[in-house]
Amino acid sequence: MCGRSEIGNRVCLRCTSNASTLDRHSLIVIQCLRRMTRRYSQEITLFIFLVLISSAIHCNYIRDSTLKQSEELLRSDMPLEAANLLEKILESDERNAKARVLLGEAYDKLGRFQDAALQLKNAKHLYTDQPEAGAAARLKLATIYMKLGNRQDARDELRAVVHITSNEALLREVAGIVGDMYRIVQLTEGDADNYSPIFSPDGTRIAFSSFRLDNGEIYVMDLKGRIHQRVTFTPEFNETSPAFLSHSNYLFYSFEPKTSREVKIVLQSSGSTPIYSGFKVTHIHSKETRNILPIGFGVRAPRVARDGRRIVYESNSDANLELYVLEIGGLGLRDNEHQSIQPKRITNNEVDDGSPCFFPDGKRIVFVSTRDKIHQLYTVTINAGAEVRLNPNQYDCYSPIVSLDGKLIAFVSARDGDIEIYMMNADGSNEQRLTNGVGVSMQPAFSPDGRKLAFISDRSDNFQIYLMDLDQTINRNELAQRLQ
Repeated sequence: MCGRSEIGNRVCLRCTSNASTLDRHSLIVIQCLRRMTRRYSQEITLFIFLVLISSAIHCNYIRDSTLKQSEELLRSDMPLEAANLLEKILESDERNAKARVLLGEAYDKLGRFQDAALQLKNAKHLYTDQPEAGAAARLKLATIYMKLGNRQDARDELRAVVHITSNEALLREVAGIVGDMYRIVQLTEGDADNYSPIFSPDGTRIAFSSFRLDNGEIYVMDLKGRIHQRVTFTPEFNETSPAFLSHSNYLFYSFEPKTSREVKIVLQSSGSTPIYSGFKVTHIHSKETRNILPIGFGVRAPRVARDGRRIVYESNSDANLELYVLEIGGLGLRDNEHQSIQPKRITNNEVDDGSPCFFPDGKRIVFVSTRDKIHQLYTVTINAGAEVRLNPNQYDCYSPIVSLDGKLIAFVSARDGDIEIYMMNADGSNEQRLTNGVGVSMQPAFSPDGRKLAFISDRSDNFQIYLMDLDQTINRNELAQRLQ
């Protein structure tokens, strides 16, 4: 009580004053609480926002890491493991176009072509705002359609790729599907088989073997196909696989007795098949010739190191096919008789190792082996170091050849009932088909500058030598005409 009574309903002024003070204090507290709430609400909101962003970044990191892991599994020829990872990604993110593309590739490797086509069809629709990525998905889809025998849908997808992209890499792949990837010219002609092309060190000539005289002899021509020299004159033998030494006037080659009127062009040797051949060296102009290894050594497929002083080759002299290296030194041919040469063995396996070729540094060799049931490409060092499987896949691969800058490898592969020439980076990545003509294409050989590729093909009934210009791509208009 205020100690003072009032009449009627009049309120005590002192109490009223105290109440007003309390109201003002309450208002101040409320205002402070509101300010604090607003302040901390902003901080709480910011905190929640940061947590959500961090969570999203973490999820994206996990997703991207899983996608990268899946790509590594695909490159390591582990498509089932890759498919399992990618299926889990799509369970939580069904609009992940890249995951669908990779899953399509995994299903393709597993032979699940219908499933692969479904994933790639979904991916191309998810890439509507990314035309280049969509074109890449359509290209993969076209190859699946071709495996399914659905050529009309394949051509429709390829037409779409040509229409929506100007990416040269994609257009080259389209060219490789509907024909040769680059422009080619035919260097040899006639009714006889021509084979084993190899460039001279200066890139102006090509040595090759020809059966135009009823046996295999070695010739040298220019890049227009004009014959400059006939190098060998031995009707009782077949000479093949020429290789220029450090001096371009000397040719190293293999020779074997002539047993029939037909040439035998071997895609891949076998240790179980007897090899009756040896090695010789001949001077192109003087025709001076020396034996390097006699026929009894069972040797084949020689390749010369970049320094022109070492030869790597295959031999089945020890019951199966293995790799050896010869140190032939300089040009003292009189000192290079087989009695003074001691081959060095590089591989020692129970399965066949063949078709070797030096890398430019002369320290490594790429070769073909059947240790995984099918013919695959491997690398090994001259000092017999660790062997590495180069491009794991489910197809037979043969005849690897390394460009002189060491960046590219051309090889032959048997796929989808056809034998064609492919090219990839030296680490096994970015594989692409170069030839796609009627018949077989094989025996690739790089020019020294890496801008041309010689090869043989029987697209004109018998084997002829062709020259592919790796600088002359098939343009969009030509591709559109091919796809009409």
